Parts: sequence; C-alpha cells; structure tokens
Amino acid sequence: MVLFFYLVVGPVEESVKLLAVRLYAYSDTRFAALVDGAVYGAVAGLGFATIENASYISGAVGEVGGLSLGPDLIGIGGDITTTRALAGPGHAVYSSFAGYYLGLAKFNPGSRGPIIVKGLIIASLIHATYDATVGLGSALIQSATGLPQLPGFFVFVVLYVEGFGYLLYRKIQQYNDAYQATHSNERNESEEPVIKTETE
Repeated sequence: MVLFFYLVVGPVEESVKLLAVRLYAYSDTRFAALVDGAVYGAVAGLGFATIENASYISGAVGEVGGLSLGPDLIGIGGDITTTRALAGPGHAVYSSFAGYYLGLAKFNPGSRGPIIVKGLIIASLIHATYDATVGLGSALIQSATGLPQLPGFFVFVVLYVEGFGYLLYRKIQQYNDAYQATHSNERNESEEPVIKTETE
C-alpha cells in the first residue's frame, strides 16, 4: 500500500489537479503573480476533494442499501462525512505546492519544465506521505494522549496539514521578500543621482 500511495495515488491525483490549473487558469491574464499559482492550486484541490468526497459518501450510502433513513445510514454517513471533511484542506495544501511551482515556472520561462516537475514531485510526496502515515500517526496520538479514534485522527490531520500549510506560507513570504528587495534595488539604480551642493 505504501508503494501504491507513492507511485500511483500521489502522482496521479496531483497531476490531475495541476493539469486543471495548467489548462484553465495558467494562460489567463488574471494569473499575474506567483501567489496566484498557489491560490488556483488550492481551488483545484478543493474541487477535486469535492468530487472525491461525493464518490466516497455515495459509495458508503450504497453499502447500506440506499438513502432510506436508519441507524446504519446515519452511523456510516456521519463517520464517512467527518473523515472526508478533513481530507479537503489536505488536498488544497498539496495542490497549492504544485501551483506555487507552476507560478514560479510561469515567471521563469527558461526553467519552466524542471520547475513544474519539481512542484509536482513535492506535492505528490506530501500527499503520499499523508496517506502512508495517517493511520500510524493517528494511533500514536491516541496512545500518547488517550484520545478516542476520531479526535486522534483530527489532531493528526490538523498538525500535518497546518504544518505544510505554514511551510508553503513561509516559501511565498520568502519569495515575496526577495522579489521586493530585487525590485527595490532596481528602482534605486534606475533613479538619477541627486547631486547636493553646499550653500553658503
């Protein structure tokens, strides 16, 4: 299963989300800054999560014999809905990484291919690592804190997703700082020097 996560699930799902951004948003004039790549990537991730969640929930409903209200439907529906609700933010963060690098590629056309591939690999690794560690990580949190299964899962998801979300935020901030410093220097160099004369 771990190999499946790293070789199939992560790369395929992140490629689909990145392709959506590349085909629709990338050429739009509103894609005008590096951060736009991260934003469009997050939106693609949320759209993917919506479709994936709907398929999981409808599959769970089908297992209990349709939409007739009963304890089985409520129990399974509540569990799968809660679990899948926590998957959405993860998809947004994973594809934001790929989108960030897509934005970087757009404004660095000489290295476009390698930058896009790097972003896709990073997003795929983060995604696959989540899939591969969520069970073990949740169990470790449960045993360390005494929390029940669902709260332990919730804590793991929040720590994992928020950790990588913060890392992406820092990357965007560092890029922005470097961009501002570079353009500030360019503006200073292009200005005419002011010659001061002493007055008596």
